[in-house]
Amino acid sequence: MSTFLNSQIGIFLIYFIAGMLICLIYDVFRALRKTVKTSDFVTNLEDTIFWIFVAIFLIYLIFVLNNGKIRFFMFIAICLGGISYYFTLSKYFINISVHILGIVKIMVKKIISILVIPLKLFLKINKKVKCIVCINLKNISKNIHKNSKKKIQNSKKKSKLHKMFYKLRKNKKVVNE
Repeated sequence: MSTFLNSQIGIFLIYFIAGMLICLIYDVFRALRKTVKTSDFVTNLEDTIFWIFVAIFLIYLIFVLNNGKIRFFMFIAICLGGISYYFTLSKYFINISVHILGIVKIMVKKIISILVIPLKLFLKINKKVKCIVCINLKNISKNIHKNSKKKIQNSKKKSKLHKMFYKLRKNKKVVNE
């Protein structure tokens, strides 16, 4: 076989593997979607990121392996690689990935629940402290209100007494003169 044919077969195999790799990466997104329910917006965002990655990856391969020359057999190799992956490994990969991601999801939930316990405890204690402080503030405000009433009454009494003493002094001055 000629070197040209060997290099073309090698490039075909690389694109075949690239097609399998593209489908494998897409299966990661599929497994994530089965494990974690997301909105349509997030799904569309994931798909957009995936296709941008695929486009960059394929353009890189075309320029590195084939000096930027696009050949029909490259697309056939990518499609055949994707189809062969889909019918042979995809089902197993998704099942295993969903199982592993399910375990990871449970572990993350448990870790978060453990980390939230101190926060809940703090909020509970903080609520009790707020209640105690509020009760004390109410009592203090009641005491201040009572004391201020007493002071006002005392000041009224003092002012009456003061007026009486003032009148008495004035009368004494008038009498003394």
